[in-house]
Amino acid sequence: MLAIVAFHIVMLALGLAVGTRVVPPQVVGGLVGYLHKTIGITMPAMEQVRLVAVIWIASVVVMVDGSLFLLLFISKMSSGMSRP
Repeated sequence: MLAIVAFHIVMLALGLAVGTRVVPPQVVGGLVGYLHKTIGITMPAMEQVRLVAVIWIASVVVMVDGSLFLLLFISKMSSGMSRP
Protein backbone atom coordinates (compact mmCIF):
# COMPACT_ATOMS: atom_id res chain seq x y z
CA MET A 1 0.00 0.00 0.00
CA LEU A 2 2.84 2.34 0.86
CA ALA A 3 4.48 1.66 -2.50
CA ILE A 4 1.30 2.62 -4.36
CA VAL A 5 1.00 5.88 -2.43
CA ALA A 6 4.69 6.64 -2.98
CA PHE A 7 4.31 5.93 -6.71
CA HIS A 8 1.39 8.36 -6.97
CA ILE A 9 3.22 11.07 -5.02
CA VAL A 10 6.31 10.74 -7.23
CA MET A 11 4.27 10.78 -10.44
CA LEU A 12 2.24 13.78 -9.25
CA ALA A 13 5.43 15.66 -8.35
CA LEU A 14 6.96 14.77 -11.71
CA GLY A 15 3.84 15.90 -13.57
CA LEU A 16 3.74 19.17 -11.66
CA ALA A 17 7.45 19.78 -12.22
CA VAL A 18 7.08 19.25 -15.96
CA GLY A 19 3.81 21.14 -16.24
CA THR A 20 4.97 24.20 -14.27
CA ARG A 21 8.26 24.45 -16.20
CA VAL A 22 10.49 23.63 -13.21
CA VAL A 23 12.25 21.01 -15.34
CA PRO A 24 14.21 22.62 -18.23
CA PRO A 25 12.69 22.16 -21.69
CA GLN A 26 15.86 20.50 -23.03
CA VAL A 27 15.58 17.73 -20.43
CA VAL A 28 11.90 17.15 -21.10
CA GLY A 29 12.42 17.24 -24.86
CA GLY A 30 15.30 14.78 -24.65
CA LEU A 31 13.39 12.31 -22.49
CA VAL A 32 10.26 12.49 -24.63
CA GLY A 33 12.43 12.16 -27.73
CA TYR A 34 14.06 8.96 -26.41
CA LEU A 35 10.66 7.54 -25.53
CA HIS A 36 9.23 8.31 -28.95
CA LYS A 37 12.28 6.90 -30.75
CA THR A 38 12.06 3.72 -28.68
CA ILE A 39 8.40 3.23 -29.52
CA GLY A 40 8.88 4.38 -33.11
CA ILE A 41 6.50 7.33 -33.25
CA THR A 42 7.03 10.88 -34.44
CA MET A 43 8.50 13.41 -32.02
CA PRO A 44 6.10 16.27 -31.23
CA ALA A 45 6.97 19.90 -31.93
CA MET A 46 9.02 21.62 -29.24
CA GLU A 47 5.99 23.72 -28.22
CA GLN A 48 4.02 20.55 -27.48
CA VAL A 49 6.72 18.61 -25.61
CA ARG A 50 5.53 19.60 -22.11
CA LEU A 51 1.93 18.67 -22.87
CA VAL A 52 2.99 15.34 -24.38
CA ALA A 53 5.20 14.61 -21.34
CA VAL A 54 2.29 15.28 -18.95
CA ILE A 55 0.06 13.05 -21.09
CA TRP A 56 2.67 10.26 -20.91
CA ILE A 57 2.90 10.60 -17.13
CA ALA A 58 -0.89 10.49 -16.76
CA SER A 59 -1.03 7.48 -19.08
CA VAL A 60 1.49 5.58 -16.97
CA VAL A 61 -0.54 6.29 -13.82
CA VAL A 62 -3.75 5.11 -15.49
CA MET A 63 -2.09 1.93 -16.80
CA VAL A 64 -0.52 1.06 -13.44
CA ASP A 65 -3.76 1.74 -11.56
CA GLY A 66 -5.76 -0.27 -14.09
CA SER A 67 -3.35 -3.19 -13.83
CA LEU A 68 -3.49 -3.13 -10.04
CA PHE A 69 -7.28 -2.93 -10.09
CA LEU A 70 -7.45 -5.85 -12.52
CA LEU A 71 -5.08 -7.90 -10.35
CA LEU A 72 -7.16 -7.15 -7.26
CA PHE A 73 -10.40 -7.92 -9.10
CA ILE A 74 -9.10 -11.24 -10.43
CA SER A 75 -7.77 -12.27 -7.02
CA LYS A 76 -11.11 -11.43 -5.36
CA MET A 77 -13.04 -13.32 -8.04
CA SER A 78 -10.82 -16.37 -7.86
CA SER A 79 -10.95 -16.50 -4.06
CA GLY A 80 -14.73 -16.19 -4.15
CA MET A 81 -15.07 -19.03 -6.65
CA SER A 82 -13.21 -21.53 -4.46
CA ARG A 83 -15.87 -21.38 -1.74
CA PRO A 84 -18.59 -24.07 -1.82
